[in-house]
Amino acid sequence: MRSIGYAFGAFRLALESRTLHLRDEQVRLGARAFDILRVLVERAGTVVSADELMALVWPDVVVDDTNLRVQIGALRKVLARGEQGQPAIETMPRGYYFALPVSPLHTDVTTAAPREVGTHNLPAQLATTVGRADTIELLAGAWDGKRLITITGPGGIGKTTVAIAVAHRCLPRFSDGICFVEFSSLSDPDLVASAVASALGIGLLPDEPIAGLLSHFRGKRMLLLLDTCEHIVESCAGLVESLLSELPELRILATSREILRAAGEWAYRLSSLPHPLHTEGLSATDALSYAAVDLFAQRARASADGFELRDADASNVAAICRRLDGMPLAIEFAAARVGELGLRQIAARLDDRFRVLTQGRRTALPRHKTLEATLAWSYDLLPPEEQMMLQQLSAFRGPFMGNAAAAIAEPEWPRSEAMNHLSNLFAKSLVTADIGGEAPFYRLLDTTRAFAAEKLAAAPARDTVARRHAEYILSVVREAEIEWETADPKAWTERHRYLIDDLRGALEWAMSDRGDPLLGARILAHSAVLWFFLALLDEFERHLQSAFAAHSAMLETDPLLEIRLWEAFAYTVLHVRERKSRLVAADAFRRALGTARREGLVDAQLRTLWGLQICVVHSGDYASTMDVLKEFDALATNLGSSPFTLVGTRMEALVRHCSGDHATARLRANELLEHAAVASGGVRYRVIQFDTRISAYTILARVRWIQGFPEEAKEYVREAVARARSVGQALPLGYMLSLAAIPVSFWTGDRAAAEQYTAELCTSALKHSLATFHTCGLAYQDILDRKRTGHAERLEDTVLSETVATVDEAFASDTVIARAEQGLAAWCASELLRLRAMHILERGGTEQEAETVLLEAIQTAQRQQALAWELRATMSLAELWMRQSRHAEAQERLSAVRARFTEGFDTADLRRADALLRRNR
Repeated sequence: MRSIGYAFGAFRLALESRTLHLRDEQVRLGARAFDILRVLVERAGTVVSADELMALVWPDVVVDDTNLRVQIGALRKVLARGEQGQPAIETMPRGYYFALPVSPLHTDVTTAAPREVGTHNLPAQLATTVGRADTIELLAGAWDGKRLITITGPGGIGKTTVAIAVAHRCLPRFSDGICFVEFSSLSDPDLVASAVASALGIGLLPDEPIAGLLSHFRGKRMLLLLDTCEHIVESCAGLVESLLSELPELRILATSREILRAAGEWAYRLSSLPHPLHTEGLSATDALSYAAVDLFAQRARASADGFELRDADASNVAAICRRLDGMPLAIEFAAARVGELGLRQIAARLDDRFRVLTQGRRTALPRHKTLEATLAWSYDLLPPEEQMMLQQLSAFRGPFMGNAAAAIAEPEWPRSEAMNHLSNLFAKSLVTADIGGEAPFYRLLDTTRAFAAEKLAAAPARDTVARRHAEYILSVVREAEIEWETADPKAWTERHRYLIDDLRGALEWAMSDRGDPLLGARILAHSAVLWFFLALLDEFERHLQSAFAAHSAMLETDPLLEIRLWEAFAYTVLHVRERKSRLVAADAFRRALGTARREGLVDAQLRTLWGLQICVVHSGDYASTMDVLKEFDALATNLGSSPFTLVGTRMEALVRHCSGDHATARLRANELLEHAAVASGGVRYRVIQFDTRISAYTILARVRWIQGFPEEAKEYVREAVARARSVGQALPLGYMLSLAAIPVSFWTGDRAAAEQYTAELCTSALKHSLATFHTCGLAYQDILDRKRTGHAERLEDTVLSETVATVDEAFASDTVIARAEQGLAAWCASELLRLRAMHILERGGTEQEAETVLLEAIQTAQRQQALAWELRATMSLAELWMRQSRHAEAQERLSAVRARFTEGFDTADLRRADALLRRNR
């Protein structure tokens, strides 16, 4: 029988799926942690040296032993959740030893399958919830009668641990998943909704943040876990009430030292762990019957090999737990020092600390002081270097990796020394580690971080550490920006999502009176891609506005930086604002272009011309786009062979189409698709730009329909949709849906496709804060619903407003139609002139006037080789002539146009033309 894994205690280690299960729950382990555990389990009962473990787990990779020590420590905490008193991994003089009995699992052994649950972003349960089983059971089963539960209690009492355990227990109940949102690092109450959106992976429209969350949650059975709400309690309460009033299927679990006081809230006050009040004469068995003592013993076993609570020590441990008020976090701090100090020393030193605080009156010490005292006690026991390291680590607001810790540590420390200090802090429970990924992610609990941050704030080196932190963040976002050029967008976003809290912290210091605004501006410039793909454009725009307002003179000292910031600002407002966005963006691009010209920066001129061309095209000034294109081509030609040559082709394809030269637009779009660089996977030159293939498919879909090839147009739409969905980016998806997929579906008469694509556009645009595309989606929805709510009139993107007008003449405003009469609406001039003729007839004009305009529409279509527009105008003319009894002329003219179509015979306009011809016989 083939072995498929191993069983030990309540755990099952599956080899093929590389998973670890505790009973029926999967425990999150990263690849390295799994490999370490597998080696130890397969060699159970023997000592595996540290060198051998590292050689097996990190082959051909040089790593220091700190990584191994942290992985082992975290594994011990994981395995402590299922052990019954016996430590799983013991440290021996020559290495590590797996001490639990191990049984092989064979192919004929049935193991419990993991539960089918909704998606979630819950942290791994690395800690055991000793003494909380009844509480977890109660809260997990309370949702039938309650929609908002707040777990309250002082810091360190275990609110977050219990909440995460409750959420894990409830996973099967919430089919649409659970979202965990941590507020501990959030300092601005106005960003509460944005923080929730970030955790969900969505964006919010600046003027309607709650609407975006409501749209995402509507119809979903989800649990929202809001952690650490006390410092932003009013904002949290307002958000919670807004969500629950509209979303009957949503449930919210919150943790806070202060209740939210929101409507419908059910508060559960978490008490300390049961602990002995009388400690003399306790046996180990009696002491372990108290949850506080049991927790202490488990944590001591995880940090001190061979620890076992004996009768002789029971009174000391019980006294420690009583002195710490049964607070789980304080107990963990104390238990982590057993191997270093021993029980008697811990008890004595704790007694000294509390005697100073209470001046002999034990009852005068409230529980939050208990935690503060225990933190101070733990901190005082650290060597000066580790105290310094803990202070420095408090600069991180979110999770961080080992290289980050080394980057902000004392410059004179070798990396190995910094990593050793980090490992020691982890061993002493002052730093936590998550081993669910390739490498450990470290984090300070919010109480520990706040304590250490106070120490740092009083230290002379506070700004020096803040600078090192900001410089590290700059280096990371620079690397991320370079990586973005070739990385898979989805994987890239997930890999860097965790940086956002530290990005905010670095900017907060850099832009302060004590900071370095030039450093802050560089962070802004290089982090644009991250803000964009985390859908935090509104917040990013505010940072940029502040930088320009307060530091405009400083920015002029670095022209390239100034250009990059104006570019970032332009792209941001172009997509996040709804009103006057193109005017504001164009002005920003012109500012950047002026600086680039003055400084002779050719690459920067080309980038800003590209951005400016987008603004000019979508503002409807099609004639001026040719001037921008000519300037771009001249600069690109001087550079010779460069990526910008391809960019010029892309620009020309769009400009030619919008100018009515559909034949040339088709040629240029096909050149893009045939180019080797594009065919190999697309080209991404700048932070916020559409995928090149999607851009080409979009233009070809529009052009081929206009030229009279509706089936080809639909095929290009299918290609564009597949590509846009595969890259996972909202911007190209919105661009393609609004300009190609939806209008082509309407033009060809495929209502089902139009409904599907419109729903997708509205959802995606709202989710990612793309205001213009959202309004466009609502305009298309109005067409489907046959009602006017003003969304079409609100569109300031001229290309989009003209496209909407061609989809349904009832939604063509006089302003849009007037563009054709003024010679401005080149690409759809024929169709808008046709609509003008219809308005003449509807508003009492003469048939002769209408006929003149229709003949002009036909001539315009013929000049542009726009067969689809020519057919529409000819059908309207034929209907007019039929009313005048000019049947033969109508039949002859319409038949001639209809005969030039070679495909798409089942599409709407061709069916209508055939019906008209039959009616006229």
